[in-house]
Amino acid sequence: MTNHASNNSGARWHALVSYRTGAKPHVVELPLEEIEDLHMVIERGPHWDTVELIEIRRVNHINSPTLTLSQAEELGKRKYRAESA
Repeated sequence: MTNHASNNSGARWHALVSYRTGAKPHVVELPLEEIEDLHMVIERGPHWDTVELIEIRRVNHINSPTLTLSQAEELGKRKYRAESA
């Protein structure tokens, strides 16, 4: 998926949903304001059992693409906790 760092739609997220077809995949581009909106788009169809791949990118953020987890913690953002396997 292409990195769309500049986005005029105001969307904070960009998703590509690839659906299986008889030929080449059917790909739908989705600008999303909230990532939770993806759920309803998938529910509306095409049938979710035909979803082959979903790629999501964060767009329209100031510190992209150089902000690291440790830098974000210093800015007071959410802390990342690696979960043990």
